[in-house]
Amino acid sequence: MADLDTDRVRTAVRRELRYVRDQAAGLARRDSEQRFELRQIAKATLAAVLAWFLADRLLARETVWIAPATAVIMVHATVYQTLTNGVRRVFAVAAGVILAGSVGHLIGLTALGLLLVVPPALVAARWHRMGRHGTDVATTAVLMLSFGAASQERYLLAYVVATGVGAVCGALVNAMLWPPLYHRRPREAVRRLSGEAATLLENVAGGMREGCDLSDLPDWQQQAERLDEHLARAASAIADGAESRRYNLRGARVPEPDDYQRLLSAMSEIGVHLHALVRALAHVAQRGRGRGGPRWTSEEFGRDYAELLDLLARALRARMRIADEPARLSALISVALERADAIQEQMTEEVRTGSLDQPRGWAVTGSLLTDAERVLTILKALHAESLRDPAVLGDGDGVPDALV
Repeated sequence: MADLDTDRVRTAVRRELRYVRDQAAGLARRDSEQRFELRQIAKATLAAVLAWFLADRLLARETVWIAPATAVIMVHATVYQTLTNGVRRVFAVAAGVILAGSVGHLIGLTALGLLLVVPPALVAARWHRMGRHGTDVATTAVLMLSFGAASQERYLLAYVVATGVGAVCGALVNAMLWPPLYHRRPREAVRRLSGEAATLLENVAGGMREGCDLSDLPDWQQQAERLDEHLARAASAIADGAESRRYNLRGARVPEPDDYQRLLSAMSEIGVHLHALVRALAHVAQRGRGRGGPRWTSEEFGRDYAELLDLLARALRARMRIADEPARLSALISVALERADAIQEQMTEEVRTGSLDQPRGWAVTGSLLTDAERVLTILKALHAESLRDPAVLGDGDGVPDALV
């Protein structure tokens, strides 16, 4: 037991040391997440110092602490969040102060005073315009009553002004100094999504090529599920990228981002067909005879289909690698179309002549081929659109990254 506990401690220590090394390595990389976080920490610190400096000279000493505290929490991941949350926090604090001041002036800190303050404060906190700062209405009102300050008009006014000073300092620092502009993050998220889809196609192709071996089907099903997670992350990254340009002074100097929404829509459609493809193979495995090769799918079809899936995977990777020439992707799509047509003609001829190797599986193989063809159709349409409008996927290599 002691040895087991020692091993766990060692494993935990190694994990933490690995985390520390990764963070240190990230600081050495340009445009890394670690450098972004370091800049945000520096900005929050500067905003706090500036807010304290101003509040110390403008307001009563007992309210000075509110300004730097507000400034720190106002340095958000985007300029838009900083501005909107700053306004919401000031309004929430003002609402709480007004509510506490009204009740405290008449009643003071009593159970009846809390009874009159807390319910309306919590109702105001649930107003959607307040966002996540809605709770500041209730906390501010209760704090004012609890400290006995609800009847001190000058203190209440200073509290609101200090909150405003902190919000302004946080907003100015975040907007003027290294304003976050997420330019590469959406592109990288879409590339990771397409890379996962291409890997799934390659893995399925490997199994189909080796005697239609579906023994790795559980892994393929997990990969298909992970596609949904990557799709959600890509959607979030694209939304963050669009939001980061709002009210951002750097936005005027950086070109508009590529049409990642179109790419995301295409990848979403491809994901649907990949899910259908894996489900069809699961049906084949369930009705087949196991590792020796499903009797519903011929080995010849498996080899031809594997070649088609490999072509689709290569085309998908080429579509997301900006360095590739458009002619390369066009060639891959053309070869894939020819392969799909050849399989289709072969299956049609076998049905016409009644020479199917596995006649019970013609519907399943047709479903597999249809899903592959639809993925190919989406890639072909996306490629044609990009040739007409390069903004559907530009390289952006000359643009500084977002995390700056």
